Amino acid sequence: MDDTSSFVPLLIIIGLAFIVPLLLLRFRRLGLHIVVGEIIAGIVVGRSGFDLVQGHDPALELLSELGFVFLMFLAGMEMDFTGMSLTGLLRPRKGNWTPLQLGAVNFLLTLTLAAAVGLALAQLGLGQNAWMMTLILSTTSLGVVLPVLKETGLSTSLYGQTMLTAAMIADFATMLLITVLVAGISGSEYFEVLLIGVLFVAFFAIYRVLTLFFRGIPGFRRAIEELSHASAQIKVRAAFAMMLMFVVLSEALGTELILGAFLAGVIMSLLRTPDDAPLDSKLEAIGFGFFIPIFFIMVGVNFNFSAIIGSARSLALVPLLLAAAFAVKMLPALVFHLRFGWRESIAAGLLLSARLSLIIAASAIGLRLGIISESVNAAIILVAAITVTLTPVLFSRLTPGRSTAPAPIVIASAGELALEVAGRMRSHGEPVVLVDRDSGHVDHARQRGFEAHVGRLDEAGSAAMEFIERARAVICTSTDMEYNFRVCKLARLEYGIEHVVVQVSDPRDRERFARLGVMTLNPALDRVAMFALVGRNPALYQLITRTDDDKEVMEVVVRNTRFTNRPLSKMQLPGDMLVLAVRRRDELLVPQGQTQLSLGDKLTLVGSVGSIETARRLLGGRDG
Repeated sequence: MDDTSSFVPLLIIIGLAFIVPLLLLRFRRLGLHIVVGEIIAGIVVGRSGFDLVQGHDPALELLSELGFVFLMFLAGMEMDFTGMSLTGLLRPRKGNWTPLQLGAVNFLLTLTLAAAVGLALAQLGLGQNAWMMTLILSTTSLGVVLPVLKETGLSTSLYGQTMLTAAMIADFATMLLITVLVAGISGSEYFEVLLIGVLFVAFFAIYRVLTLFFRGIPGFRRAIEELSHASAQIKVRAAFAMMLMFVVLSEALGTELILGAFLAGVIMSLLRTPDDAPLDSKLEAIGFGFFIPIFFIMVGVNFNFSAIIGSARSLALVPLLLAAAFAVKMLPALVFHLRFGWRESIAAGLLLSARLSLIIAASAIGLRLGIISESVNAAIILVAAITVTLTPVLFSRLTPGRSTAPAPIVIASAGELALEVAGRMRSHGEPVVLVDRDSGHVDHARQRGFEAHVGRLDEAGSAAMEFIERARAVICTSTDMEYNFRVCKLARLEYGIEHVVVQVSDPRDRERFARLGVMTLNPALDRVAMFALVGRNPALYQLITRTDDDKEVMEVVVRNTRFTNRPLSKMQLPGDMLVLAVRRRDELLVPQGQTQLSLGDKLTLVGSVGSIETARRLLGGRDG
């Protein structure tokens, strides 16, 4: 067997992909991101190291390209457009900037500064194409921003949602602009550049057709669900077909693959329902378990270290690029002061300065086109490695500490049902705030000892919205369904509150609330399920209705790494506590002895009040 068909290089790459996470876990104090470790491993075995793996191996080149495509596809799946509203962008509210408005302004300022830096570098002879350098510096890394915000417990806050929106805009806009720029650099005619629009036409057409299939053809979704298990895995096959269809279309149109793969991922994100949570895990397992590590290790294999150390100009470029990378993100981030404090704004600028996959991908495209030299490409990779290592640590140190006082549950009504719900929550020690438009209802609630306020929760500029800003959850019990919808929309989309519950009486209303990510309760339908559940489990009734004993049911978020990657059976949980359920993203897991927790998991616990309070401190990382 000749060298070109040998599996040895692939074995080396896959072996490194297996070993690197284990080494980083052993030396976690180094604080290296796993991608940085993979690139370093590639450097060791590549052209700048022991030269055990050749960068031009056809099989590895194909797998690396697939990893690149898969990375962009998963980036598209991370996009959550439910938090973006064009109405909010086009109608700014004085003194109440939305995440979309702040993210858009932040990116425009970043692009302007990056253009100035790109032109300056071109004048100094440190970059062949000022506009490609502009877009490279404008990138950020949603793949870094999202995990850091989850680990710090900020992902669902207004502050966290603002940063996520800014990162998503930067990712999407830079990918689109890179595609247009590459088409222009490649000498495409004006008509051929316009063909990029065909990708978007295909995007909307396919999304529309699939939406009609799922909603208009009886039993279609049921058939998909039946074929999603065992050997069929129809959803995984559909995801790959979608991804490759857009990649092939991008090739046919002469555009960059990243945009096609990204748009395919966005379609999957838009079509996704809570029932599709296992699909996310499967695709991430395939991507991050095999294809994507090959791409990053091959980046290291092709890294030309001698191109940097052999030139004084190249060595000088690294600190210049690093300073520029921080400046073009830090200065525009000051716009966040329109909604947040200076400390939070600076911390946001630091976290958005993290670069990883997209900057490396953009640089690789420039290298392939000959508009970025090997030395500049190597410098960009170094800058990405430095920013992705430093910024999460600096962000964690600068981010204002979260209040230890429990956030209240806001009820958007003070009617009789709202008072009953508030009373039950108060008996369990939950802080509750009622807000109603009727002053008579508010006075009645205050007479019964509740904190209640007159106001509207469906207008972003109203004074009552201060309660939504600090709410842990929002409950809508009003009989005015349109008012409930406006409240839920503001709570979910503009304030990023994850847990929003609404009472609906008409089953037809469920779908539009579900699209917002709102939990709906229908008294007529849900009581049937409750009767059946209690009928099968008699002890459950006492558990959920008694307030005169020491037992409590509570949801706790895992933010302490001491409790991750270990089986539940090996953990020493306080007192008589029992884990009833584990919610990971939109997936509900039934806990077993071998179940391992991850950061951001939400545990439903039952036990004594003291034990659960201790568990909340331990799992939340606030106690040794």
